[in-house]
This record gives sequence, structure tokens and C-alpha cells, in this order.
Amino acid sequence: MLIEFSLNNKWNFEIETSQFVIMSNENILAYAIKQKEIDYNAKDLVLLQAQLINKNENGDIMVEKVSKDADSYAAGKYYIPGVAMLFGEHPEEAGHRILTEELEVKDRDINLIGSQSHYDEEKARWYVLFLFETNEPLSDDEMKNPCEGIEELLYLDLEEANMENSTQGLKDIREAMKIPGKTYI
Repeated sequence: MLIEFSLNNKWNFEIETSQFVIMSNENILAYAIKQKEIDYNAKDLVLLQAQLINKNENGDIMVEKVSKDADSYAAGKYYIPGVAMLFGEHPEEAGHRILTEELEVKDRDINLIGSQSHYDEEKARWYVLFLFETNEPLSDDEMKNPCEGIEELLYLDLEEANMENSTQGLKDIREAMKIPGKTYI
């Protein structure tokens, strides 16, 4: 696998695998990386995201249940909390932003535990995920106060995740956690 970024007055991007090579031209990559507001409907996009793994004492993972009336593919489903990274934002900054903005809870220490990437054929975009883990579970009070658009926060045994109750991203992260260090492309 080869991943290359170049900043010699132009953006170059190349990912090579045994199956295919994808090259984005200067305009597509510049749009994907430099957009100030995330356009989730854009095609030919490399979307950088941070996801946060928070475990309870039983090893279950904290998930958000997205409101059923949300205008999202995730409506009514479980989702690992995460955010799209902003232009110029370091992955760790995005990880802390999940706590303070997405979950609206107190900030705490986080550790990078891995990364994952995959191509979504339906949306015609690459995802590069930075997976972080917190060192302490959320308190009962924090769990009872979900932010706007989230029906509830709960701890879930990820083996219970299926097509009806969970997003594909949650299931991809579950599989990635089974084989630490493996990147899915």
C-alpha cells in the first residue's frame, strides 16, 4: 500500500493497493481537504474523521442512538461518536472536540489507538478515521444528557450491532478493533 501527499505548489494524492489505484486531481483533493464547511453530499471526497471509543467496566462501547427524526442515514441507529475534521485541525484536537462539542461533556485524556480507511462506493468517497479511546467512562449524569439530535447514550456490546440497529461505520470499527493495527482499504 502506498499513500502519498505532496505540497509542491499543487496537491497530489495517490493510494495504491493490490486491487486498484486511485488518483485525485488537484481540484478534487483541494476541495476535499480545504473546505471550510463539511459538505457531506460531495462526491470524490477524502473525508477525515475522528471517532471516540469509550468503554465501561464491562468492556462495552459507548454509542449514540441517533434520533429517529434526524435527517441522516443514521436516524434511529447506533453510532460511535465522531466528528469530521476541520481544515487544519489535528486529529487529537478533533478527538477532544467529540467530547466537548459532540457529546457536550467534560474534556478528558484521550489516546490514539489506531486508524482505519475505507472507500464508500455508494457515496463515492474515501474515509480516513482516527480512532481515539478515553481513559475513563462517562459519568451517569453525562450519559443522561445527550446532545441535540441524539436520542440516548448507552453502552453496547458491539457484537449486538447489526444492519437494523447500527450504522456500517460502527460495524467497521467493531471489526477493526478485533485486529488492532489493521487498516481496511
